[in-house]
Amino acid sequence: MPSHETPSPAPSDDSGPEAIRRNFVAVAAATDTPAPGDGSRLPTVNKSITISALARTVGMILHAAPIFRFGESISTVDESGQIAVMTPERFTSWVENYLAFTVPAKDAPAVESIGKDLAGKIMAADQFRDQLRELKAVSEVRLPVWTGEGEARTVELAPEGFDPATGLFTVNRIPYQDDLTENEGSAILWDCLKEFPYDPEGESRVEKRRSFSAQMAAMLGVYCRELFPEGTPRLMVVWNANQSGSGKSLLMRVALAPVHGPPAESGKPETESEFEKVLDTAALARLPFLVLDDCRSIHSQALNRYVTSPVHACRLMHSQRMAMIPKVTQVFATGNGLTISADLDRRALVIDLFEPGEATARSFAKEITPGWLFSPATRARILAALWALVRTWRDAGMPMMKEHRRASFEEWSGLIGGIVMACGMSNPFSPRLAETGGDERGRAVVRLLVVVAGEYPDGSEPMPTTQDLLDVADREGLTELLNLSEKDRRQSLGRLLRKSYLGRKFTDSQGRVFEFGRRKMADGARYPITFL
Repeated sequence: MPSHETPSPAPSDDSGPEAIRRNFVAVAAATDTPAPGDGSRLPTVNKSITISALARTVGMILHAAPIFRFGESISTVDESGQIAVMTPERFTSWVENYLAFTVPAKDAPAVESIGKDLAGKIMAADQFRDQLRELKAVSEVRLPVWTGEGEARTVELAPEGFDPATGLFTVNRIPYQDDLTENEGSAILWDCLKEFPYDPEGESRVEKRRSFSAQMAAMLGVYCRELFPEGTPRLMVVWNANQSGSGKSLLMRVALAPVHGPPAESGKPETESEFEKVLDTAALARLPFLVLDDCRSIHSQALNRYVTSPVHACRLMHSQRMAMIPKVTQVFATGNGLTISADLDRRALVIDLFEPGEATARSFAKEITPGWLFSPATRARILAALWALVRTWRDAGMPMMKEHRRASFEEWSGLIGGIVMACGMSNPFSPRLAETGGDERGRAVVRLLVVVAGEYPDGSEPMPTTQDLLDVADREGLTELLNLSEKDRRQSLGRLLRKSYLGRKFTDSQGRVFEFGRRKMADGARYPITFL
């Protein structure tokens, strides 16, 4: 009969039936519990012993079974990767797949089921919980994880099943190729992403636009989520479009679908109190992501705290106890014409979309439908492409990006930015030029100034006239968006520039920071562009 002082056998890191059977034998040897012998019967546990000894013995037997400590709960994982919280009522029958409870009898111990009261006592015991492995996350695809120590530390794909080194349980429902070249991977991603209307911000080439790189960073951030310890602050990702039909929700799904499949989406809660409850639920459930789709606004003090803080404090359901939950949930949001304040911009990776024409009237060479995007074949191709980019970064020495890293998010932005830039793309965290929050007229002014400044060589001191600016606006197709008075276009543009843009700093298409000013001259107003 096992005693309270019975030592635990060395835990096994393997999962599966054979590992569970080996664990049975080890427990039997340590506790005098009958061994399973030829495998045709289960180990037995005398349920008449003390609760502490009973809980420890049951936990030792179940060490290699698919039952884990998961956040604040005890949960199981099935072959499909589905997590289910264990309850005392369920435990009474579930545990009988792995062991048999007995009571002393005259001739031989009699097998007897346990009730929910005893099951609850076992599950609540520290001796039981201490024997269970800790589950951090479940993934239906293989994700990059850290392996090795010191100079041997590197990045590889997680093994199938439970990985004790990371706490990740991988089902591997979507096997994918692991040897694509960087060029092959980039071609797959380019084919999927190239037709979206990323805001130019002064850059004519789509592949060099900040928002295109930001979309790549969003996808890589989801794919590389297991490279970051629990509690690592992750930037919120926001898709901000100037009109409906620009593709913001579709790009959000492109970022999440390869790893998670069709993402669950919801609108932003109406009140701050409701928002806090949603965030509490996400933290307690250890959700990998929370999607707020088609928001009218994303201003929220609760959200600001949630995104920045590594730990979320919330009250447990049906309890007065407060729990401190390491945050693992990344927030994703979409909206039209969202005002991105400086405070929110610091916490967010913003993908700006700007479609100058009628978005719903556009046609595409490649139509991205839900059926295509969520199919196992498409997910496998995109996953293989993302792994090719991660390998390129790994083989280059795993450089961390240092320029424009976000305060409070240095680890996440440094690593993800390092991967993006190691593959030849622009810095996804560089300052946004689309700082007018979706206002078409304001965006048009910013683009006009960026284009004009980019046409002057280094060392020059340009002073274009109002007419010079109008000529560029006409050439670039911005005149209609500027909404100038037909009675006097020059005077109308002058008023617009004086109202909001004098003395402000921008970055041109060559990456040069400049200040936009105004000087009254004998031949009319001129606008000095001072490169800083």
